[in-house]
This record gives sequence, structure tokens and C-alpha cells, in this order.
Amino acid sequence: MKKFIVGMVSAGLLTTGVFAEASLTVDFATAHIFRGATITDDLVIQPGMELSGFGMNEKYGVFAAGVWGSTAPFNDDTPSLDSIYETDWYLNYALPQLVEGMDLYIQYTQYQYSFTPDEKELNFGIGYALGDFLLGATANFMIDDRNLLTENQKYFDFFADYEWEINEKSAVNAGGLIALMFQGDGYSAIGLDDGFNHYELDAAYSYAMSEMWSIGATIGYVGQLDSNVLPDAFYDRGLYAMLNLGCEL
Repeated sequence: MKKFIVGMVSAGLLTTGVFAEASLTVDFATAHIFRGATITDDLVIQPGMELSGFGMNEKYGVFAAGVWGSTAPFNDDTPSLDSIYETDWYLNYALPQLVEGMDLYIQYTQYQYSFTPDEKELNFGIGYALGDFLLGATANFMIDDRNLLTENQKYFDFFADYEWEINEKSAVNAGGLIALMFQGDGYSAIGLDDGFNHYELDAAYSYAMSEMWSIGATIGYVGQLDSNVLPDAFYDRGLYAMLNLGCEL
């Protein structure tokens, strides 16, 4: 459920002497779900920040750097300092648009957890807009062997999204994805299979309260496709909800 669905603050600022754009997100969700697996089945707060642009001409593409976190402050059993149990750092490069309506990106992500060793991953994505429809796919490859369970793991998802603009201030999005998991060395060794992992369906509403403030809400469902790929021990929560808050300066 690591998706910055609605809620962003954009501002111009100087970063190391170069003009950049900044975005901030704050999500309040009923659970933290990642690639079909329920990380925690409690209320979580998920803030994110991203810097992009850095004065680079968009004809050469767009660089971005960001951080995303998830915390369960209302769960005394969360195994981490100050209840922060995950922080993700990433560098992203969106390639120049060579075909109208098509976007490509390359990303490096480092996942930092309080309950397991850090993980490093290479991510590749493609999206193609057909009017109000967006079709796309991502490919994700673990490149760090410090976490033996996820060593050489590969994850792919294929998604579709439709946006309906109600008026200048509000819009509705509806979409879904299906995911394919190749377990890698660790999870394969303990008996998990490769195959289709899960599917997701969600709908989101966003509203611009003013030129500065925006709010949103999302409801979604995560479905288990194969218990030999996504085991019952990992799959605790299907239905989830999320509130989003943002501001533009």
C-alpha cells in the first residue's frame, strides 16, 4: 500500500543551490499492506517527502529523491523505537518522453526496517495513457543479500487506472493490479512457490479545498490469489481505507 494516492504539498525551494520542487504527503491508513502482505493490522501514519527537478531541463528527463515512512503510534506492540518500523529512501529518474502518452522510469530503493535487515532494490516502470485510462507495469529486483529470505526475489505488477474529473476541484480514480512473485532463494527454500501473488482494487476521491489545501480518501481491497505464493500467515487484511492530506504553497 505504498502509494502516494492523494495529498501533496508542492513548493519551490533552493536545495544545494539548485531550484527544486518539493512534495509532501501524509496518509492515515487502517493497515500497512505491502505487496499483498499485511505488515501491521493497525492504524498507521505514512508520511512522505520528495524533491524533484533540481533545475534540469525536462527534455533530459526528471530526477527525484525521496523518503517514505510508516509508523503505528497507537500500537504498543510495534517492535521499534518510537513505533517507526519502516523508512524507505529512493532515487528516481523519469526518462524523457519519447512516445506521446508513455512514461518510463528507473528507481533505486532502500528499505530500512526495525524488525529485519535492510533491503535494496532496483525498480523499473512503464505507463501509457489512453485518454482517461492509464495502463502500466513495474518490475522490481532485490539486489542485496543481507536479508537471506528475499535474496534474488523478483516482483512484477500490471495495473490499470481510470480518472474521472468531476470538476476543477475534485476527481475520482478507480483501478486495480495483479501481481506476480518470484520468491528467490530464501522463501523458495522454505517451500513458497513462484506465481501470481495477489490482486488489488481501489477507488480514491480527491478534493482541492483551496489553492493551498487538498484532502482525499481511498478504499481498497487486497485479494490473495495463491496461498502457496502469498501464504495465509502473511495475508491478514483484505479491506483497507486511507485518508490523505496535502497542501500547496
